[in-house]
Amino acid sequence: MTSKLLLAADIGGTKSDIALFECDISCSVPLLQKKYINADFSGIEDVIACFLAECDHTPLAACIAVAGIISGDQVRMTNLSWQADCSSLRQQFGFSRILLINDLTALCSSLPLLGSSDLLEVQQPNGACGEIKGVIAPGTGLGEGLFISLKSQQLACGCEGGHADFAPLDEEQLALLMWMQKREKPVSYEMLIAGPGLAKLYEFCRDYHHMPESRTIMHNMARAGDVTPVIIDGALSEPCCPLCRHVLDLFLSILGSEAGNLALKVYATGGIYLGGGILSRIAEKISYKGFLENFCRKGQMADLLATIPVHVILKRDAALIGAARFGHDEFFKTTDND
Repeated sequence: MTSKLLLAADIGGTKSDIALFECDISCSVPLLQKKYINADFSGIEDVIACFLAECDHTPLAACIAVAGIISGDQVRMTNLSWQADCSSLRQQFGFSRILLINDLTALCSSLPLLGSSDLLEVQQPNGACGEIKGVIAPGTGLGEGLFISLKSQQLACGCEGGHADFAPLDEEQLALLMWMQKREKPVSYEMLIAGPGLAKLYEFCRDYHHMPESRTIMHNMARAGDVTPVIIDGALSEPCCPLCRHVLDLFLSILGSEAGNLALKVYATGGIYLGGGILSRIAEKISYKGFLENFCRKGQMADLLATIPVHVILKRDAALIGAARFGHDEFFKTTDND
């Protein structure tokens, strides 16, 4: 083989993004890239097989980022009943080298590759940039992770912080917690500020505030397989739906609080980066006032939080690029430097 081809994949809870990269030239520009809807497939192997059947290349190695728990050479997805392991993938597709990583590890790995056009600044830095960056990404699930840059060494690592217990900040959020506890226990942040959580927030706000529903919104919800875009569109349309707008504001307030929690727990003075499919689509259409108020609402640590830069990741395939970078560094970097 004259070139080093790497298959990189970002297997999320709803969709999959797969691409081929020529690693001895560049791991940031794909030779071929395709997106798939997971509902059309029965497993990770089926998605990869479909991609490889549509291209004329044979990849030498694969780095597959998955929204799930990585245990050695195996992965179990969190919001899908899909599982996979390296040995079966290697045997089926002939990869000489293969790596399974968490999707937030991939997203964190993309941070050094992002330019100014890939980011939206929400809070300006106020002080020296630190070594640790935190990432929180509401999508089908709520991913969290960190990126550490120390001299010549870099480390990207996803975690399962989105499943931590939800902590209410005010009377409304306390009522939300009690409302949720009648339906599910324990109540995590992911249940409220990932995509499916918007439907729960909508029902809560409707009932708790006795807010009337828009007939248009109700009609659109009845026809939609996923009500999240309906709620967001209702919040951002002109004139807006007051109920949908309140739901979005509550979503951003809770997200701001948990982003601040992450910043404190990992001491992310290098910045907090907001990823995921929800924010990348609406980043430049919303106000971050409520988000920042709750991000900095940390008592004695409020002044510290006000110095931490906050950005939204606009690049929608950042996790895919991060998986390619991670795979390149794991499989080819040592060889390239020899």
